[in-house]
Amino acid sequence: MNSEFDHFMINVADETVIYAPTGDLIEIIRDHSNWVLWWPELTLDVYGDRGDKGLRWTVTGALVGSSEIWLESIDVASAGEVATIVHYYLRANPTRSGSEIHSRHSTNSAREQREIHKLRERHVVQWKRTVWALKDSLENSSV
Repeated sequence: MNSEFDHFMINVADETVIYAPTGDLIEIIRDHSNWVLWWPELTLDVYGDRGDKGLRWTVTGALVGSSEIWLESIDVASAGEVATIVHYYLRANPTRSGSEIHSRHSTNSAREQREIHKLRERHVVQWKRTVWALKDSLENSSV
C-alpha cells in the first residue's frame, strides 16, 4: 500500500499537550523570529494560515518539503483548565549539495538510510526540545 508520504525521506509527526489557551500559542508560533531559533537550517514560507488553528509552511534550506503546526483546543473540564494539543508535522527530503530547493535523489543504500535516520532523529529531538521549552514557559508562567 502506497501512502502519499512514501516519497519523503523525513516524515515526522508529533503531538504534545500544553496547558495554555490556543491564543497564547498562536501568538508565539506566528513570530517569525522564533522560526529561526526552532529550525535554524530551514527557511519557512507560510502557504496556509489557519487562524488560531495554526500555520502551514513550505520548507527550503537543508530540507525541502512542508511543515505544519496544527493547534487543537481541548477543555479539561475535570481540572477546570484549558489545554491545547500541538500537532507538528514535517514532511521533507534533504536537499542536493549546493541547493536549497532541489531534493537529492534517493539511492536507498545502507549508508544513506543511516544518514536519513540520523537526520530524522536530529529533527525530532530538536522539535521536542522546542515544544517542551514552550510548554515549560507557558505552563510555569500561569502558576
